[in-house]
Amino acid sequence: MSVTLQDSAEVRRIDVLGEFDDLEQGAALLAALSNQGRRRLELTFYDARTLPGDVLERLLALTAAAAPLKIHTYHGYLLHHLLRLGLPALGNFSASSLPTAPQFDAVVLGGSADSLDKILAIVEALPPSKAALFVVQHILEDEPNFLDKLLQARTDYAVEMPQHLAEIQPGTIYVAPPAHHMKVAHGRVYLTRDKKINYARPSIDVLFKSVADEYRERALAVLLCGYGHDGVAGLAAIKASGGCVLVENSSDCGARDLTDAGLAGGAFDHVFSLPELRCFVASAVAGRCKENPAPLIDLLLEAVFSRYGYDYRNYQRNTVERRLDNLRGMMGAADFFALQREILSDPDAFERLFLELSINVTAFFRHPEQLKLLREKVLPYLDSFPHIKIWSAGCANGKEAYSLAILLDELGMLHKAQIFATDINPYQLEEGKNGLYPLEKLEEGLRNYAASGGQGRLEDWLEVGKGYLKVAPHLRKHVLFYPHSLAHDGPFNEFQLIVCRNVLIYFHQELQQRVMELFSRSLHRDGFLVLGTSESINQGSGEQFFAPYLAPEKIYRWRSGGVSDG
Repeated sequence: MSVTLQDSAEVRRIDVLGEFDDLEQGAALLAALSNQGRRRLELTFYDARTLPGDVLERLLALTAAAAPLKIHTYHGYLLHHLLRLGLPALGNFSASSLPTAPQFDAVVLGGSADSLDKILAIVEALPPSKAALFVVQHILEDEPNFLDKLLQARTDYAVEMPQHLAEIQPGTIYVAPPAHHMKVAHGRVYLTRDKKINYARPSIDVLFKSVADEYRERALAVLLCGYGHDGVAGLAAIKASGGCVLVENSSDCGARDLTDAGLAGGAFDHVFSLPELRCFVASAVAGRCKENPAPLIDLLLEAVFSRYGYDYRNYQRNTVERRLDNLRGMMGAADFFALQREILSDPDAFERLFLELSINVTAFFRHPEQLKLLREKVLPYLDSFPHIKIWSAGCANGKEAYSLAILLDELGMLHKAQIFATDINPYQLEEGKNGLYPLEKLEEGLRNYAASGGQGRLEDWLEVGKGYLKVAPHLRKHVLFYPHSLAHDGPFNEFQLIVCRNVLIYFHQELQQRVMELFSRSLHRDGFLVLGTSESINQGSGEQFFAPYLAPEKIYRWRSGGVSDG
């Protein structure tokens, strides 16, 4: 991160490049924000998604003092947060519009050793279309080729090992026969016994070059695993003719010489793993889909997991579809192919998907009736422990975790308690660490606090500033924020209380099962599990681990814990 100052008699301009990675960087900006005299301040954040708490407090103080201040940001998440805090922020965004999907009339797959399973997997994922597919795989000339039969068992496309001069039909797969080069021209398939190319017959180069001449920008080529370099020149031909070129990631391959050579040649558009190839090719042949077809969504979520490591495969489908629709509108994607292409090729586009799929509904003392029972029935029992560890799972920006801290403080238990607040969204976690929140919905928080049995004043723990709330420092010391995914991270401690409210409702049953097993390995045998008001242990078969304690209020214990008679 770098901070650049430009001073004139009337204006101090501060440009901030990069993210804030340590405290010293925040200190550099704080110094730049000081001693500006009567000059107007103009800040531009080019890369930052969040700001350190002390920087935000300084900006809020300047705003409260009516100092002339303008903030520009190039990131929507930061803009949204600054505006909610009442800061004078402007977004510098260009209108978003992605190109429509090209019309791919031909897909050509080429590979050598270690490519058979890849070819089968790609073809198996294809939706019905009018595209013609051409497949060439290196095989010894005196060995039979059963690829056509293997493919036919996995697809509804017609599959042919063609005769010479066969007319090309839409929705048909053509497999290069042994000992023959296969070419396409003038709507027909040509088979020749010409000399071997790069020691191969059939040759990937021969097929790719002919597809480049025949289909030009309407061709999509995929180079898969293998030895040698047959196919590299063909990639260059397809790329030069305006077609789209994909190369399998060599880390997927046992035989990687061919893909390494393809990458070294430089004539490609994307390098993808097998799940990403399946997703890209399937949506490419599907064409200009205005809706989000379920099979293509499944492939996209598999590809996202492969490429970025985030697992949304078992999220509730209607939630995923709704968020994809929102994202497609915001990004100006005319069709599903344009959307998935952008997500797989641009990390910034994936980040927008990530933020769309992050569920951030939270409030201070949300569902106060449940918190009142924690105050009266659960926390007094936990007071018998010398040290109390609480997990707020799926904490969003931390309001739930701080609400629990206030309950503990009122009961005189905070000094021996530690709250671990986790979420998949790192920006929400930064908000929680800062302990600064918009003033909006303060009245709702006050009502919720009173309904939870609170006897004091919520302002004793939340300092009310001009347009914002600040969590008291002694509360923040007892709340630790960590990134954690319920979808694929494991247990990290043993807790006397786990609070996970209104998260399971967004998961499919398989993921709910995983979460229940995770909680069973994380909860102390004398501990309590609290779920959301719309959830129960029946989701994910949690009843094998837990039993109702206060059943209507969704508070549970280990099965041996019994049912409360209170």
